[in-house]
Amino acid sequence: MLLDIFGNYEMPFYKFGDLMFLEKIAENQWIPFITGKFKQTGKEISKELALLIVRKVEAHPYYVQQLAHQVWLRTDGKCTREIVVAAHESLVCQLNLLFSNLLDSLTPKQINFLHAVADGVTNFSAKKTLTNYDLGTSSNIKNLRNAMLQRDLIDVLPKGKTEMQDPLFAYWLKQQH
Repeated sequence: MLLDIFGNYEMPFYKFGDLMFLEKIAENQWIPFITGKFKQTGKEISKELALLIVRKVEAHPYYVQQLAHQVWLRTDGKCTREIVVAAHESLVCQLNLLFSNLLDSLTPKQINFLHAVADGVTNFSAKKTLTNYDLGTSSNIKNLRNAMLQRDLIDVLPKGKTEMQDPLFAYWLKQQH
């Protein structure tokens, strides 16, 4: 391990990928990375729990590493499911103020649109969707989508599927707001 500028040992997941945008990495590629980093430091995590880390943050590279690091810090010897769940909740809690401030900068319809995206809605112009999420008229959907794209809050994938860019923000929306 390397010493950082403070004379501390560098942590195995610290700031990896922090300065670049990374595409999602396949779940099965994360497993040996996570389990290997734990093993290198004398700690143990099962493949199942490494996969749980990846799935909790939808394979988002930055968050996989952040969550893995938080789990690693909480693990004395062998990781447990409880440690992963607690680390995930802690990570979401750390982002609470950021997410709250972000919502404060959006209109009610934009927030409602994000709720629909987080819930996996695919047909935003359907009457039921417009009503359930109070999105206004179907002609308003394009404006809402464009506004959220400009703010880098959503991605429009092939075949028109819309998803949140930040899986923890989506989770927070569903759980907290």
